Amino acid sequence: MAERLPRRLRLLAMTVTLLAWAGFAQAGWNTAALMKMLAERPAGQVRYSETKHSALLREPLRMGGTLRYKKPSFLEKHVQTPFEEILTVDGERLLWEKPAAQKKHALALRDYPAIRGFIESMRSTLNGDAQTLERFYKVRLDGNEQQWTLVLLPSDIDMAQFIRVIRISGSKARISTIEIEEAGGDRSLMTLREEMP
Repeated sequence: MAERLPRRLRLLAMTVTLLAWAGFAQAGWNTAALMKMLAERPAGQVRYSETKHSALLREPLRMGGTLRYKKPSFLEKHVQTPFEEILTVDGERLLWEKPAAQKKHALALRDYPAIRGFIESMRSTLNGDAQTLERFYKVRLDGNEQQWTLVLLPSDIDMAQFIRVIRISGSKARISTIEIEEAGGDRSLMTLREEMP
């Protein structure tokens, strides 16, 4: 028994040391670290699938298409199924297109603060721009580098009338899901899939 005690103490000391190192490594993981990783990631294009739940729909609406991003401020969501629709944001301009109906509508984001705030949830995250993100949201980071969730709570009263919370999840510099809960109870979940060249 006397011989086992020092060995047990050594194992306990090693365990405490390993936990301390793990805590030290995790202490470096914060919103700034995530934003830095995202800012260093190159622009690109991914496929997505999205499911929208609404009290106005009998069953969830399922959509699919591509998301394209170019630094610093170009973002395009191209819905391809079950209909075609293109939303393009370039700087302060938003263009909505419905090709089948030959419809186009453009607006200046500066005239629609709530829409701009919503767009910045995605664009500023992709750009690793914490300063702009924090102008529109209270930002909280949960998890660790391998599996994180960025929780965005609208800080603007007008925007809070539409959006309750946005959760963006991923691993390292890769975003995997975007979940939006609207103030009225509707919600959507977008899953980002394989990268495209």
